[in-house]
Amino acid sequence: MKRWLKRIGIGAGGVVLLVVVFALEEHVRGRLALNRHLNRLKANGEVYEVAALEPRHPAVEENAFTDLVNFAGLWEPDVKHLDDAPPELRFAAPDKEIVAWRLNQWGRNTKITNDWSRLGPELEAAQEFLELVHAAVQKPGYDSGFDYGKGFVDYRIGPLAKVKRNAPLLQAAAYYEMHRGHIEAAGGQLCALVKLAAEQQPEPLVICQLVRQACAGIAFDATWQGLQARGWSDSQLAAWQAAWEGCDFAKDVGSAMAMERALNLDFYEQVKSSKVKLAFAVDQRESAAEIAGGAFGSLSSHGFVLRYLHLPLWRVAWADQDELFSLNDWKISIQREKIARTNSWAALSSQSKAGEALVPLSLLSNENQMGWYDRLRFLFSSEGFSINDAVIRKAICAQVQQQMAVTAIAIYRYRLQTGKAPADLAALVPKFLSVLPRDGMDGKILRYRVKADGGFVLYSVGLDGKDDGGDSTLVTGKMSYRQIWDGRDAVWPEAATEEEALAAMKGAKD
Repeated sequence: MKRWLKRIGIGAGGVVLLVVVFALEEHVRGRLALNRHLNRLKANGEVYEVAALEPRHPAVEENAFTDLVNFAGLWEPDVKHLDDAPPELRFAAPDKEIVAWRLNQWGRNTKITNDWSRLGPELEAAQEFLELVHAAVQKPGYDSGFDYGKGFVDYRIGPLAKVKRNAPLLQAAAYYEMHRGHIEAAGGQLCALVKLAAEQQPEPLVICQLVRQACAGIAFDATWQGLQARGWSDSQLAAWQAAWEGCDFAKDVGSAMAMERALNLDFYEQVKSSKVKLAFAVDQRESAAEIAGGAFGSLSSHGFVLRYLHLPLWRVAWADQDELFSLNDWKISIQREKIARTNSWAALSSQSKAGEALVPLSLLSNENQMGWYDRLRFLFSSEGFSINDAVIRKAICAQVQQQMAVTAIAIYRYRLQTGKAPADLAALVPKFLSVLPRDGMDGKILRYRVKADGGFVLYSVGLDGKDDGGDSTLVTGKMSYRQIWDGRDAVWPEAATEEEALAAMKGAKD
């Protein structure tokens, strides 16, 4: 009996020794590979430390974020019909947009649901809060309250949706003033709306930049709407243009991706060095997987096995490999973002079609495709990688719209001073534009021509990167025209006539 116990003990000891040797070998292999990757980043001049990328945190009295959140909560009870404001981005036909502020009444599904006699008094009652929002967007700082020290281990961020909620308020207020013919007051609302988007620039987090782009989308449409009014002075247009010129959405998403890579590195360092933080991060992931019904993946082990076998082995053997796998995802995504930003969206798309550019590894080797061993190793990086080409595309689209808005205002300023549209965009430089506007879809200059009736055509070549001469007809697969990117080219819209607008409103179905 003792002999058998001794044999069992020796066998068990041998197994333990093999596991220890295996874990140490995996640890050394992972650490060497991770260090090589980090050294390459450093040699290439890339910054990946959170402290070096963290934005300035303004004093409380300088922080626009706090005011914008608080003011959203104050005016909402008074402006009860804001969700039924004049329709945004309603087209009578491709490149024929309805001038919403000219409408006396509007609705959904062919039914009239609101008019200015109801919404107007509510906006007038909210004037005090509108002035507070105006004051907030003039503040020099913006801080959502995200704790970069805790980073992604204990991810907490302020109520970004409340910041965005101010955008439709400013938009509706601008339309109301234009409807009443109060151009100067409308200009103040429109400038504040653009500054709301510009104000959010400092926060280098992708979710913050996406919220900012949503605000900018509202401001872009409001800019088009505003330019359909008459009576603007050059100083008003110049102030409006200057507010737009402070926005570089593509560059700022690039900065946010660099910060999130740094936060990802910091996340691994925290969970590798602390059992408590590792357990907390695992609990958070299990909760998220449960809430999402497994949509974002689930851990490969659970309960006793996870806590007392998998996690200790992961910390010793695979933590560096997991971190490296995640860094490779970031490397590819950051490279792709840089290609799109510095070259064009078409350049990135052509590489993808030609198979010349990789996609993030976790998109190829996700939970459903990974073997059991990789799922054990890649505890966190096996989760689907959320920063993909859709994020990059949205940033490029937002930047092209910014360039179109700045250019359109400059054209109106030129026409105000000369009585006609410029013959070409070069005529706007340097008095009305500092440089020629860039089309991020193909990397060339935005297209422009003067029409026989004195109007103009301004457009981007659109998502396919091909110049179709300003053709706004729907691309294949699109059933309706809801934004300029639904057309073959992305065209600065013309104003629908009153008859076209009424016909479209009667036949519209949301």
